[in-house]
Amino acid sequence: MMMKKSLEESCFICRLCRRRFTYDEMSEEHYPAKSTGNNDIVELDLVKLIDTFQSGIAQQKIKKQVELGHAVEDAAGKYFDEELTNSLYPKGRTSRTLCRRCNTFLGKYDEAYLRFFNAYGAPNIIKGFQKKTKIQIMKSIYGKFLSVPEALDADFDFLDFIRDETIEEYHGIWHLYFVQRDFSSDLMGFADIRTGKMEFDEGVVYELSDERFIFDLMNFEKHDCFPMNSILDIFKNNYALIKGTGENGGYHAQLLMGDLLGPLLKEE
Repeated sequence: MMMKKSLEESCFICRLCRRRFTYDEMSEEHYPAKSTGNNDIVELDLVKLIDTFQSGIAQQKIKKQVELGHAVEDAAGKYFDEELTNSLYPKGRTSRTLCRRCNTFLGKYDEAYLRFFNAYGAPNIIKGFQKKTKIQIMKSIYGKFLSVPEALDADFDFLDFIRDETIEEYHGIWHLYFVQRDFSSDLMGFADIRTGKMEFDEGVVYELSDERFIFDLMNFEKHDCFPMNSILDIFKNNYALIKGTGENGGYHAQLLMGDLLGPLLKEE
């Protein structure tokens, strides 16, 4: 009871309006939005994935299922789901980083982003969106980074841009890039929507993703070797969607490798 009371009386600061609230006055914010696949999060066991494929165990089990009449895709998917993932957030990944009012306010931006998500970012559809809708899409994505755990101490300069519906342009230091997911970004088609932080000599990169897109927020312009769309591309007449992370895996692969090697390095 004492611990519960202490939590409820603790002071929380909304990441958007910067006002102070109690625990109960804060909202349970989904990041990414629940409607974009954030409803039952599983964790990929990267170490076990590498071990089972190097040893040939995975191939043997998948081959056995195929011999029993199952399609290769179904057999691989079943093995992946049952052997290589663990339930992480059964009800989706959430955080109490926004007050109820700000969470409700951002909801209108999330509705615009859902249109982008449902259209798979297709240029022939997105080009037909009104400018207001595209601005709301942009604000929705920026807003989601306020809830990313690795970015809770970041000093973002786009709060006014998000809060004020009349502001149509952002001229701060944080660049937002994205790609559509494909098999080059997702091992065995697994849309891993982990969040993370990567540090470079040029600055810092925060990553957030949903079932269809990977977003990277950084305080420097992206490296030329990583093809990605700038969020500003959706406003252009020549907007063309970049799919996948290519052979080098982009920032997403670096994040995954960092998470994989981190525990191994600690063991050493």
